[in-house]
Amino acid sequence: MRAFTLIELLIVVAIIAILAAIAVPNFLEAQTRSKVSRMKADLRTLATAVEAYAVDNNAYPPHRADDGGEIGYPERYVPLTTPVAYIASIPARDVFHREDVTGQGGSLEWVSWTNIDNFPATHALDPARDTHRWMLRSRGPDGLSEANDVRNAFLVFGLALGPSMLYDPTNGTVSRGDIVRTAILSP
Repeated sequence: MRAFTLIELLIVVAIIAILAAIAVPNFLEAQTRSKVSRMKADLRTLATAVEAYAVDNNAYPPHRADDGGEIGYPERYVPLTTPVAYIASIPARDVFHREDVTGQGGSLEWVSWTNIDNFPATHALDPARDTHRWMLRSRGPDGLSEANDVRNAFLVFGLALGPSMLYDPTNGTVSRGDIVRTAILSP
């Protein structure tokens, strides 16, 4: 009776390790692409609910549900579910939220122009400014927030969002940038 030698076993283990080294990165990349697709779909669904709310109420939902919460907490979306259900359920959380990074809790961020904190109140009253701006934002695959750059560029100053602020998979599947959906820029 003949058994495998140590060399033969080591060769088999090496082949399995090589195959795993090839398969794992591909699996992780596919997982990230899936999460990006899910976030884009969640943002699209929320955007539809926001616009339906605006049609019925002649205004977008408030930036602060209770004028005391922080950006991004699920309470922001209560006007979309109560008393009229513009959306069946709120997406539970941003799948890219990292527990080791402080800030906006784990939910998707909602900001509207007329309720934003970081700009002079006169901007909201200026008829030359577009007061129908809103933004929904996910942190993106890197899990880091570009919130201040995005919020200030788009909402406060009305500027185009720069390439370093928006997630672009051509920069690498896990690259810098937030996934953003806005009233104006909504691919």
